[in-house]
Amino acid sequence: MQKKRYPNINLSRKEDIAKRISGKKLPYIKARALVDDVLRNFDKYWYDSDASKPEDGKFVRSAVGTPLVKLLELVDAKILAPYDKMVPSFIFGGLSGKNHIQAAYHLLGEQKGRTLLKMDVRRFFEQIRERRVFYLFYSKCGCSKEAAQILARLCCVPLGPKGNSNPDHTIARGFATSPRLALWCNLDLFQRLEWKMRRKLRGHDPRIAIFVDDIGITASRIGEGKMEEFRAFAEKLLSDFDANQPVPTNPAKTDIIDFANGAQHLGLKLGRNKLSAGSKTRARRDSVRHALAQPLNKEERRYFVQKRRAYHVYDKLIKRRGQPAEK
Repeated sequence: MQKKRYPNINLSRKEDIAKRISGKKLPYIKARALVDDVLRNFDKYWYDSDASKPEDGKFVRSAVGTPLVKLLELVDAKILAPYDKMVPSFIFGGLSGKNHIQAAYHLLGEQKGRTLLKMDVRRFFEQIRERRVFYLFYSKCGCSKEAAQILARLCCVPLGPKGNSNPDHTIARGFATSPRLALWCNLDLFQRLEWKMRRKLRGHDPRIAIFVDDIGITASRIGEGKMEEFRAFAEKLLSDFDANQPVPTNPAKTDIIDFANGAQHLGLKLGRNKLSAGSKTRARRDSVRHALAQPLNKEERRYFVQKRRAYHVYDKLIKRRGQPAEK
């Protein structure tokens, strides 16, 4: 029997959504009131964060201090997160118990002559329209039209700065639900990319790791020329997979490099069956060491000692392959 790819969320009405997010700390009556309140005042409960980058078309949305934050966190934790284990093993970002260190380790191979292809999906959240979120809940996850429309509405906002009249609504960058929804909405595409990679790079120990909008692909004894051919193929696949919703990559962040020449991905240096901190992290760590060698007042020294301790903890986490320490 073929394994089901998508979760069976199976919500029919607004009351079902309220029931699913309710619990000991939030009785059903209060959960229903929370859903009604947010649906009624949705546009009042979110705003554009100062972290936005309008020049790049990236607007970070925030709902801090409003009931919308609580509702989104509940939807993420009780409706989406329970199905994290269904996600393929090569996907890491936005999932419980997974992180960028594990993603980088997944790309390592024991063979020599390994090459890295890294790509970045341009405006990852903004390219996912509300209709795709609705389609995910309605056609893939067994929800009714009513429930799918409510969930899609709660998780999406108009494209561009708040207050504009853009009719296109997209997943909201900054909402708690966005990383998981972006993953599920692109699952078929990611599965196809992984399958094509295994076929086209067969015999070269190909690996792929997807961490939110960062895609890393490695293979051994392949050379930059062969990997360049696959890069062109992968970019076309991402762009053409859904004619109504292409997934473009950012050429400025696309790179092909041999491990021997210092390949880095997700802020980590890739080696033969091992990882180490990337150049930016090492530079920041060195600046902390330099600062501690200088005369400092008590408050300044405490600050840099804490920073040094944080880098030490990070180094340990790298050695543990991203796994938490045993209690």
